[in-house]
Amino acid sequence: MTIDVLSLTTGIDRPSYNIVPCFACGATYIYKGRRGDLNGRFCSMRCQGAFDAGFTPAADPPADTLMKRTPNGFKIACAGCQKEFESTGPRCCSDACERRYRERQANLALMAEVGIEPTKKRPCAAPGCSSTIPKWRKGRQVSAATRFCSPACQKRAKRAMEQTPEPAQ
Repeated sequence: MTIDVLSLTTGIDRPSYNIVPCFACGATYIYKGRRGDLNGRFCSMRCQGAFDAGFTPAADPPADTLMKRTPNGFKIACAGCQKEFESTGPRCCSDACERRYRERQANLALMAEVGIEPTKKRPCAAPGCSSTIPKWRKGRQVSAATRFCSPACQKRAKRAMEQTPEPAQ
């Protein structure tokens, strides 16, 4: 049982608040109903705009997939180059990246129309590396025998192999 000191001393009842999570970002806010353009499901116009632009949250999204708020927008991964940037609405970090993204989408649509599937990218064999091996480096095609995405990954894998003890026979 909680005692409300304010109502005991002044005779004024404390108002009750309906605190709900935002439909887009999951942050909690005081529900005040529909106000102007802001419908009551979002904490801000920024979240409502992101949802209207295509952001679809899961029922219970994991904490690492929520959009990170910034003073002017949200931190998101660029749709073209996958680098994280502060977005105030655009899906790509630059105009050049947006052009490359649209060209890639057009190429994928054309390939699907013709019945061609894009080739799978080869993963790097170094432990702990999540990168893929590029098809081209410095204007030359990368060999099919290449196992690592970079010389640094190759050195890391070599050090890991040297540190692994040999099995006893």
